[in-house]
Amino acid sequence: MAEETPEVVDDRDYAADVAPAFISYNIVVAMRAIAVDDRILEDTVDSDGNLVAANYDADSLHRNEGHLRIKMATPAFVAELSSEQKTQIEALSL
Repeated sequence: MAEETPEVVDDRDYAADVAPAFISYNIVVAMRAIAVDDRILEDTVDSDGNLVAANYDADSLHRNEGHLRIKMATPAFVAELSSEQKTQIEALSL
């Protein structure tokens, strides 16, 4: 007798993933908006002794782009997006 393949039940709440995905979206948009010449890769001090915080992290950009690629490859997640949200993420050309 052949073994039966158990039915996979996907009870994940994909709607709950939308807000975290848009945190990633906002990070990607913000990082991409920083011109190469304006990127500060690590915290530093200016000539007056004031802390100048880093404003660009390539690893963070890469992780958040990857997060969005994975989410957009999941049809159940995409189905939870509004058409505007889907268009926003697609416009990133990930």
